[in-house]
Amino acid sequence: MLFATYNIHYGIGADGKYDVPRIADAVADADIICLQEVTRGFPDNGYADHTAEIGKRLNRYYRFHGPMEADASTVAPDGTITSRRRSFGNAIVSRWPILWSRGVMLPKTRMADTFDLQRGYIEAVIAAPAGALRVYCTHLSHVSPKQRLPQVEALMKAVQAAGDVGGTWDATASPTFMFQEPAPPVPASAIVAGDFNFTPAHSEYPVATAALKDAWRAAGNTEEEVDSFPREGRIDHVFVTPDLAAKVRRAWIGYGIVASDHWPVFVEFEL
Repeated sequence: MLFATYNIHYGIGADGKYDVPRIADAVADADIICLQEVTRGFPDNGYADHTAEIGKRLNRYYRFHGPMEADASTVAPDGTITSRRRSFGNAIVSRWPILWSRGVMLPKTRMADTFDLQRGYIEAVIAAPAGALRVYCTHLSHVSPKQRLPQVEALMKAVQAAGDVGGTWDATASPTFMFQEPAPPVPASAIVAGDFNFTPAHSEYPVATAALKDAWRAAGNTEEEVDSFPREGRIDHVFVTPDLAAKVRRAWIGYGIVASDHWPVFVEFEL
């Protein structure tokens, strides 16, 4: 199984060009893809839905969650309202069905004079052929460890408590309810990926690796001259439960791909 995480920078590449199809093409070989800085409904790009564009181009299943959300409605000269919302967030694109998912908000502290956004993550269970997997896609604050520490703590707590919380419904409904599906699976195996905005040298990193393993290091890689965001270091990560760490075969960064200001990170598993 090939996994990828990629901050797509609103569809704008390192060369300044807006080109969503080339973003899809850059990660087309991956079976499961986590995307960050994905937008939907912004007037700047014609109210584009990046997740739908990428999902359709690759013929995949997809799920978007925009924790930053605001009005993008328009009013015609005759007074007709077109109600729209604009949102910024994360997406999961998968070769296999996304059995269930939920979008979750992460902690946020108001900044008096510094720009920041509401952050969140997607929790999803994917029906991979070798067995269902939990996948978390996130993007933490760029501002400071003070903002990120509560976020990574909340995320890791959720990953570890997933079995106790359960999926998006429990048991089976009564015969009068609208569906009779049994409770969905909550697999033990999990991948937690995205743009964390911290490197292994930051204080947030040990919080993530207290229970999870860094797939980059599980593959035998070092930190020497490694960047996933130019000149900022390795801030895009794939963390995995210990059982999956043993199945990591390779991990690499897609250097030279100019479809975003970040480079995609790839991890190959033997499942």
